[in-house]
Amino acid sequence: MDDKASAIKSNEVKRNRIVGITAAAISAVLYGMTPAVAKMAYSGGSNSIMMTFTRSLFGLPVLYILARRKGISLALYRKEAIAVLPISLFGSFGTAFLLYSSFAFINVGTATVLHFIFPVIVMLGSVIFFREKIRWWKGLSLALGFLGVLTFIGASDQTIIWGVLLALGSGFTYAGLIIGIERTVIRKIHVYKMAFYSTLVVLVASFVLGMATGKLNFNMTPAAWLYSVIVSMMVAVGAFTLLNLAILKCGATTTSIIALLEPLTAVLLGYLLLRESLTMLNIVGCALIIAGVLIIFFYSLSNRNNTVASPHEGDF
Repeated sequence: MDDKASAIKSNEVKRNRIVGITAAAISAVLYGMTPAVAKMAYSGGSNSIMMTFTRSLFGLPVLYILARRKGISLALYRKEAIAVLPISLFGSFGTAFLLYSSFAFINVGTATVLHFIFPVIVMLGSVIFFREKIRWWKGLSLALGFLGVLTFIGASDQTIIWGVLLALGSGFTYAGLIIGIERTVIRKIHVYKMAFYSTLVVLVASFVLGMATGKLNFNMTPAAWLYSVIVSMMVAVGAFTLLNLAILKCGATTTSIIALLEPLTAVLLGYLLLRESLTMLNIVGCALIIAGVLIIFFYSLSNRNNTVASPHEGDF
């Protein structure tokens, strides 16, 4: 009987890992597709603040419908609000604001590399503050992935310290979001509910900031509005919800490493759709990232001692 129960538990853990890794990979790909689509929207009158606003505006009603169809209560209790609201404000909105702002001072490639310090921060934070044991293969996969991201850095004469600090800050806030989802009461909240309130917070914050800075442009071309809706479905509805699910199923550290697929996707789509350059060094970087993710996938499924909490409320 014990052997049967152990086998059932082992299969459940393995299933959770597969679901988590798959969700993390799809989330990273969706996030990685965003820059190419957003750039097409920018040509029609959108901008970074407007894009942040519209992706929340169009995503919020869809998340509401999904939650209601699933029978999920959207009542936010005080204990939940204490975690959800600040983590959404600083983690979701703060990351977008800091990263987009850094583009005004340094090139996108450099900013992306600095932002993707977040998997290192997540791993160190988990070890230092939560005594998580990091296995050698996770460290190796992180090293390979980060080396791959370094190949995407662009040449530039701009070395403005504010841009560096803003991009690094976005890495810290995003790491805080990922750790916050795993280590607070949010881990017990359904992914649709968390996505709904996080999107609501981003909507309000981006509206206030947009009004204050005059960045809200409602005179966009029809194509720009269409691209904005597409980004909303990819990010607010798809990528963030899947990121949340991945953290619950396979942990913050594993999810953050798999997220390194995001810049890989962005570079490849930039090459295919926008005719941006792709060097041999970039191709090597892509191979390093893929190698790191494959290590995570195979070792996660073969290591039986690596357990991950999987709250029932996290499932779709």
